Amino acid sequence: MKYLAILFSILFVLRTGCAQTDATMVIGDFKITKITDADTFRFDKLDRPARLLGIDTEETFKTPDAEQKTAEIAQNWDEFYKLQKGNSRFPVKTDSPMGFEAWKWAEEFMKDVDYVRLEREGDGRDKDIFDRYLVYVIAVKNGEEINYNVECVRNGYSPYFNKYGNSKRFHNEFTEAQRYAMDNKLGIWNPEKKKYPDYEERLNWWNVRAVQLEQFSENHKGREGYFDLNSTEDYEKLSSFVGKEIVVFGGIGNVMTDRFPYIFRIPVRKDMNFDLVVKQSDSNVLDQIDIDYVKEYYTYAKGTLETYDGRYQIVIRDKGQIWME
Repeated sequence: MKYLAILFSILFVLRTGCAQTDATMVIGDFKITKITDADTFRFDKLDRPARLLGIDTEETFKTPDAEQKTAEIAQNWDEFYKLQKGNSRFPVKTDSPMGFEAWKWAEEFMKDVDYVRLEREGDGRDKDIFDRYLVYVIAVKNGEEINYNVECVRNGYSPYFNKYGNSKRFHNEFTEAQRYAMDNKLGIWNPEKKKYPDYEERLNWWNVRAVQLEQFSENHKGREGYFDLNSTEDYEKLSSFVGKEIVVFGGIGNVMTDRFPYIFRIPVRKDMNFDLVVKQSDSNVLDQIDIDYVKEYYTYAKGTLETYDGRYQIVIRDKGQIWME
């Protein structure tokens, strides 16, 4: 299902968004049918969930006994988080007391809101790799329009989430909202709260990825033979380059090393992937690439574009074919 046609074309003044809303970014007015958690909603007239842009609230149990389970992990929260993180070199997502609190806050925030206006980012990426719509939610409260995404950050229920790139429309608003929440020790920035303990590490990690995206856009976007696998538009252009040497840019989402050939899969969209393939005869390449580290950032890969079993792929024979900038 494609996004619904624009229903309204009036320019609006927002309290926590840009000074004016571009009418071409408006998807329409929708009724919230479910708040799955504080950053994932369902709406009438949309056939799948919507993931809210610029925020990443902590996870929460979603079963009927969610409050009880939350109380149980809160009793020994530090140890629970360490157990969930295990040997991971990067921060992890897990159910948390703060995730439950954020969920309840979102429900309270929206309880007197009949309809919200959904808006897109306008960067050509209207869905994520799980096929969820990517949206900003504009709500009217007490006669005032509020960008819920930014307000969530302002109240400390989420950091400014730029792991998939800085907001093209509300970067300054998100940045200011996060500074306000930090300065006032709200939500996740309150040292007394039971929340993820490694937000400084998360922000550094995400910021590096955001810079990588900006650098690709500045240095390589539109160059012949360069393809951004975060863009379905670039992916669809690949058909004309089979048999030619190309460079692709994307994030490795799945590593399959249980048998040869090894596959490092870059997700483009649900059921749409690009594979980097390492054959057994070239297995020494793996000794020279820290793939567990590389897969947490955006990666470049160079080689001859091939197709196999309906998927595009590049065979990796040399460590110089994979790099980061």
